[in-house]
Amino acid sequence: MKLRARVLAGICFLTVVSLPGALWAKSGGRVTGKVTTQNGEGLLGAIITIFKEDYRGGIISFTRSDRQGAYVLANLTPGSYQLQVSREGYQPLTRSDVEITSGKTTNLDVVLQQFLDLMADDDPRNWDFNTVLRTISSRRLIFRHLEGANEASSRADSDLSESSSFVRSATVNVASSAGLSSENYSVFPSEGRNGIVSNFAFAEPVGEHGRVIFSGQVNSGYDSFWRVRNTYNYRPEDGRDYKLSLAYGRLDSNGPSMSSLGRPAQFFAGDSTYLRDSGVQTVGLGFEASANILDPVKAEYGFDLSRISYGETKSVFSPFFQLTVTPADTWAIKAGLASRRISDNNSVLLPDGEVLSMMEPTYIAQLNGELYVSRYQHKEISVAKALPDDTTVEVAIYEDRLDGPGTPFLVHSVSKKDERTKLAQLREDQSDQHGVRVAMNRSILDFLRGSIAYVYGTGTAVTAPDDAVTSDLLARNLLNHIQKSYYHSFTSQLDAVFPRTRTHLTTIVRWYPGTTLSPIDVFSDRKDSASKGMSFFIRQAIPVPEFIGTPGRWEALVDVRNLLDQGKDRLQTTDGELILTRNPRSVRFGLNLNLF
Repeated sequence: MKLRARVLAGICFLTVVSLPGALWAKSGGRVTGKVTTQNGEGLLGAIITIFKEDYRGGIISFTRSDRQGAYVLANLTPGSYQLQVSREGYQPLTRSDVEITSGKTTNLDVVLQQFLDLMADDDPRNWDFNTVLRTISSRRLIFRHLEGANEASSRADSDLSESSSFVRSATVNVASSAGLSSENYSVFPSEGRNGIVSNFAFAEPVGEHGRVIFSGQVNSGYDSFWRVRNTYNYRPEDGRDYKLSLAYGRLDSNGPSMSSLGRPAQFFAGDSTYLRDSGVQTVGLGFEASANILDPVKAEYGFDLSRISYGETKSVFSPFFQLTVTPADTWAIKAGLASRRISDNNSVLLPDGEVLSMMEPTYIAQLNGELYVSRYQHKEISVAKALPDDTTVEVAIYEDRLDGPGTPFLVHSVSKKDERTKLAQLREDQSDQHGVRVAMNRSILDFLRGSIAYVYGTGTAVTAPDDAVTSDLLARNLLNHIQKSYYHSFTSQLDAVFPRTRTHLTTIVRWYPGTTLSPIDVFSDRKDSASKGMSFFIRQAIPVPEFIGTPGRWEALVDVRNLLDQGKDRLQTTDGELILTRNPRSVRFGLNLNLF
């Protein structure tokens, strides 16, 4: 079977590289320029961020100016953009209608004004209405797009040009999740789908090249937990980053079992003092580094050391690395090893475009009062090619394995006498997976973008026993009927952005034959859609431009996963049936706020 996967990967790769040479035409554009003070001195560490004109997809790219104030934003697809420039101690700036042309460079020079400076109405740098923008607080924003522009004679303080390359920023999102059916189970802290989950992060510059990031996550629902992480980020120069972090968390491992909740009278009449005790503590140490080794090569590496105490103590060491090679502007080759998975539910996006993951490399699950600790190991090699018409094709080979107990799932038995619900978990040897992924992403219309992915990979499923058995007997011996086989999985995704209302709608449809108990290609599923079915994700911008005197962006979110409640496997027994499900239908709604 592994040979078949490798052969298919080779065929997919040859298909991509054998496309006609006309499709390899260079399609990216560039924006270059210089950020200066009013007297023409280059500003170090100004943050230049570029968005689509309608803010579709969030931050497209960002960079920081060097000591001369120069900056470059490369590999931009043709279209209309907005450019934002900010630096501590200076008025921020926004420029609309930045047009990117295929294969060409657009030069945009920027002049920033100090916060305390006043500008006369007849200042020659106020070119016209389109180049001078004002925020609600009447801040003057100057953007200059002229060759050989004049330099003012005044001189700024020299220490300002050497201030931090980072800026103060913060983000927080609060969301409530709940199952839309009676079938649910608790897995924490890896999923965070039950109760009210809050993710937050605050970044504060420290010195010339450093900052401290305080982040965390709180779940106030069933199986409540909280964890915080303090990170020091050191950036000696562009292209090199180092992060050292310490984390601590507490988990409520004494939640009531599903069987006890099914009998509320007995549950409330009993002794519930154990529910107030928290028996799980987590301590984490992390290190991350990234550096541009050569012009086309970037290396990211580090480790996470987790120590978990829950009666006994377990230490888990999780190294990771990723090597990215870009031999040409339209090619990217990646190879990596990781244990921490990126999930939209468990991550926050800082205003500068950096994604902070709240998930730990350890997978902690509570099933029927018992605690299980596992760790993913994900390996992947991929080749991506940018094509004309804003199209990207990727071919990847992946392998996943779990050290420790495997994926949890819910077992609901229905017989003539009664109905029972219990939780089960795959064994370690039943959770290993590997496969090939071929994906294409393309802009369909100005407001619509689509992608489709095909995965040929392994998954686990339950086979019906040959002999007639009762539902109770089958439920107790279910793991003995697990079979691993190859699946063809198709996932389509449409992203629509409506500029007038600033609404972002994402629809995901996933299909594969049969029903698997383990998710197929779980590390590529950032939306946690998990099993086959249809899911919707809505992001609505709220027009509140400032929060307590600070520029910010509000956003409301609504997620509905597995709308049609698919992904169930029904096994017939002599006295009824056994229903297996791993991804119950659920809804999530909340608010997100970015401050910068």
